[in-house]
Amino acid sequence: MILRSALRAARRLRWVPRVQLIVERSEPYRVAHWCATATRYGDVQESSPASSCGVTPIGHRYQLRPYSAAFARSGGEKPLDVEIEDDDEEVVDKELKQIKRRRIFWTAKQTFMEYLHVTRGLPFADAEHISKHSPAFVSKLLDQVKDAIKDPVEGGEEVVFRSKVKKTEVRDERVTKALVRLFRYHPLNEFEPFFESMGLKPVEYDSLLPRDLMFLADDEALLKNYHFLCNYGFMRIKIGRIYRAAVEVFSSGDNVLPSKLSALEELGFSKTTVIKLVTSCPVILTRDLNAEFKIMQWLDDGGIQRDWIGQFLSVRKSYNWKKMVDIPQFFAELGFDKEGIGKLIRQNPDFLLDGSGKVLFRTVSIMLKAGSGKKDLFNLFTDFPDVTARDFARNVQSVILLLAEIGVSDEDIKQFVVTNASILGSAQVKAANSVLTNLSVGKRRLWRIIKEDPRQLMKYTFGTKLNRLPPDRSNDKSLKEKVKFLKGVGFVEGSEDMKKALKSFRGKGDELQDRFDFLVRTGLSPTDVVNMIKVAPHVLNQKIHVLESKISFLLNETAYPLTALVAFPSYLSFTVERTKVRFLMYNWLQERGLVAPNFALATFLACSEKDFMKYYVQKHEMGPDVFEKFKREVAETKNTHCT
Repeated sequence: MILRSALRAARRLRWVPRVQLIVERSEPYRVAHWCATATRYGDVQESSPASSCGVTPIGHRYQLRPYSAAFARSGGEKPLDVEIEDDDEEVVDKELKQIKRRRIFWTAKQTFMEYLHVTRGLPFADAEHISKHSPAFVSKLLDQVKDAIKDPVEGGEEVVFRSKVKKTEVRDERVTKALVRLFRYHPLNEFEPFFESMGLKPVEYDSLLPRDLMFLADDEALLKNYHFLCNYGFMRIKIGRIYRAAVEVFSSGDNVLPSKLSALEELGFSKTTVIKLVTSCPVILTRDLNAEFKIMQWLDDGGIQRDWIGQFLSVRKSYNWKKMVDIPQFFAELGFDKEGIGKLIRQNPDFLLDGSGKVLFRTVSIMLKAGSGKKDLFNLFTDFPDVTARDFARNVQSVILLLAEIGVSDEDIKQFVVTNASILGSAQVKAANSVLTNLSVGKRRLWRIIKEDPRQLMKYTFGTKLNRLPPDRSNDKSLKEKVKFLKGVGFVEGSEDMKKALKSFRGKGDELQDRFDFLVRTGLSPTDVVNMIKVAPHVLNQKIHVLESKISFLLNETAYPLTALVAFPSYLSFTVERTKVRFLMYNWLQERGLVAPNFALATFLACSEKDFMKYYVQKHEMGPDVFEKFKREVAETKNTHCT
């Protein structure tokens, strides 16, 4: 089968330098020198004497292989495509079926187009657009003739051709005949594909279908207005949106729709802007334009040309032009004059267009909740950062979240936001945990840095690299306490182990001592705890109740002894939920004999989620489903405890 073989070859295609040429020894063939030819990846292949210049001896012939879909092989080797794996066969069958379906669908569209143009007399442009942009309707037509277009079976009345080309021709003819027969004896409701080609879905146009008409030619007013919009420059696929919002305009007399568009042009809009206005907000065709566009008077007073706003309009959005008047009125109440309002809108057109002002007022509400007064808002908008109102709100909220997570009080947050609003709204900052970890600082020190210089926040934004800050010399007392603690448990001052521990510690000296004593009370020897700290000093950054919950899980819900922590102290770094899910999955696999018992903790806890899936979860075909089930159960248990 030619098509199937071609698909197989395409899937198996490999790069082999040079085209295959067979040359008899008696007939020398001159070729360019191919010795030490560069391969696909730029390496150099050294040729042997027997295969000099890329020529391989085969019997009495020489074979050159510049480009080939198959690997070069000697006489004793099997061809590459002797056997095809089952999954490759399935893929090829799927591709063949898709090709067949696409061909049938294309034939149906062509037949439907000919029906609309030749039989029904629609202009060719209309017939072509309707047939190409009404896939749901064409699918419905094919569903009605699905029995008539089935391929014949061998041994039946109809001749079965072996040639793929002939089979395709006969199938095309069968589809065409079936649809022509359908069109002849079952008249179509032409309004369905017409509305679909205008961008409406079947659910949207069901209520718009005329009750007493089936043929488009019978609704002259609709077709005339439709053609007028097409000639004006509207996209055919967008006209459905306009029709749904202003049905009465399409069924009106000759000059209603043209006069509406002319009135918009008289307001000072260009044709391009009119198209954007009507497409994005078609309801304006049914309303009083002077009442709808009062915002234009404000633009005039601010020295803005009316058509200027058209470059920022999008046909994918919708606008409420009446509500936009609230924006300049709000700025006027803050104290801006007409010229200042015009400058604000020119610099930030999204104040008007993003949500028709809703996004701006959401930003204002955030600042009001923070305690901003009229003067604060005036100063903010006078020095508004070069971002949209939507991004400004998001950026300020990210800073508020950062400050809340590092323990800053509500009053301090409000005062800080009001005082530094322009800076805070300039960019989105990273999460508190990321900033603390990368800077290697505590929460109090981070707040002190931000409070002293708010512009430091711009160094913590997304896309910036954070470097560890030098030790805070103002906190020598805390450092001395940490050194005293480490010396007390056996660390040598100035050693690499002590330096490593000091870099990782975040707590105070007395807190570290309490956590060390707790680990000793659990049954570990002081020497073991010291060795654990040397390997993973960060385990002492956790509070005692957190350490207690993790050790309790290890001793009460697993078969591992306490001494397992000495070999793998990083166990204490993982959350109980993560550890529990891993153990549940490990035990499930162990019950089925897929993993050996008593694996070291590090073996299945330290690996990443991706590696755990690859080397453990996927050992069983039901593994991924079971793993997800365990995750849900553990998460539900955690939520239950929290509530």
